[in-house]
Amino acid sequence: MEFVAIDFETANRSSDSACSIGLVTVKDGVIVDEYYQLIRPKNLYFHPDNIKIHGITEEMVADEPTLPEIWQEVLPRLQGKQVVAHFAKFDMGVLKSSLNSWKLPLPEFDFLCSFLLAKKALPHLESFGLKSVATNVGFKFQHHHALEDARACATVVSQIAKQCNAQDFAQLAGNYNLELGRMWRGGVRQCTEKLEGEPVMESLF
Repeated sequence: MEFVAIDFETANRSSDSACSIGLVTVKDGVIVDEYYQLIRPKNLYFHPDNIKIHGITEEMVADEPTLPEIWQEVLPRLQGKQVVAHFAKFDMGVLKSSLNSWKLPLPEFDFLCSFLLAKKALPHLESFGLKSVATNVGFKFQHHHALEDARACATVVSQIAKQCNAQDFAQLAGNYNLELGRMWRGGVRQCTEKLEGEPVMESLF
């Protein structure tokens, strides 16, 4: 199975303020490509709370490229791929808002939320935040660094997919009664839990 994990950090509470991006491509359980870049958002205001979370400041991105300047590197890693993010609603919202603010068309891909997947596959955990879930599968990382978070997300999904022998995201989502999300030029449909029925697969780990 091949998929891409994505993570954003933002400068402030606005969803179009992406200040870093991490992308990790996994093929058959092995990371085959990584991409990380600081981004200069349109609005250079960095909220103190955001800085406290990820440590990125206005000064650090002042000379970095904008999203349009790196888009030719990012788009091929997303277009037509299977994509995953932890709390995908946040990351897909950042991607959509940031592209809209620059008047760039949205890419097209199906995506999975690893937070919702973990709730189904690892129900015994007290928390389904990325740090808790990654620790459960034995992955140590620097939380709130976009590339590190993407690696952690990729590792979690790889482990769950391996345990249930899923060959693609459609099968993986179906095993746990999840509806895949989709981004396309017209907008975003979020990944959601199905309203009826119990997970087809037993919980893992």
